[in-house]
Amino acid sequence: MPTIPPGRYTRQRIRDLALNRAGNRALDADAADFLSQHLFELYTLADWPFLYVSAALTITGATVALPADFMTAVDDHALQILSNDGNPTPNTFALELSPEELAARSGPGMQSGSPPLYFAVSRSDTSASFAPDPTGHIVSALLRYRRLPPEPAPPAEPSDIPVFPYHNYLVQAVYVFALEHERDARAQQEAANRDTLLASIRRGAAPLRAQRSDIPLDPAVFRSPWRGWSGGWPQGW
Repeated sequence: MPTIPPGRYTRQRIRDLALNRAGNRALDADAADFLSQHLFELYTLADWPFLYVSAALTITGATVALPADFMTAVDDHALQILSNDGNPTPNTFALELSPEELAARSGPGMQSGSPPLYFAVSRSDTSASFAPDPTGHIVSALLRYRRLPPEPAPPAEPSDIPVFPYHNYLVQAVYVFALEHERDARAQQEAANRDTLLASIRRGAAPLRAQRSDIPLDPAVFRSPWRGWSGGWPQGW
């Protein structure tokens, strides 16, 4: 059995602490479902530095499988090309585009070649496509991305240690869930304590330079989408 890091709890221990405090052990199964969903919301609805990871990719064709825990690239230039056919390519990055824009750029006018200049992510099968098509070449790359920790299989769920490191907050969240289930009068005050704790965690969870120093702009607003149109300005513009 793996050693539990100091200050960290398994999922079962988190539920035990919360439900013992609430005085209702019968909610363990429901609390397990709540904890799983709450962790998913924490991972996807906030930007946490401990979810920033990188993975090496070997690109030999027009598509490549991405890591199973891939959630999103850290920015437009998250894919760094390290070498092309064994030749180092310093300071070389592929720009991330939407799948539609990549398809437009991969038309008849785009010749195959290497290293790729653009890539797009398919969320349906967790893969990346490239343009130009590097088939016939061997490209080594480094992908920096935010991960979505996988859910443990049911037999391993009780002994799983959540990646989210602030486990006392998780105890408080499950405790509030139990109080609300029982319509306990303490639920409102404890929910306020939970929200205050999470706000404090978010203020202190981002060490200097752990995340991007700039605020990413909404690409749908601040970036002109590629429509594949190459004519002049429309009349009246």
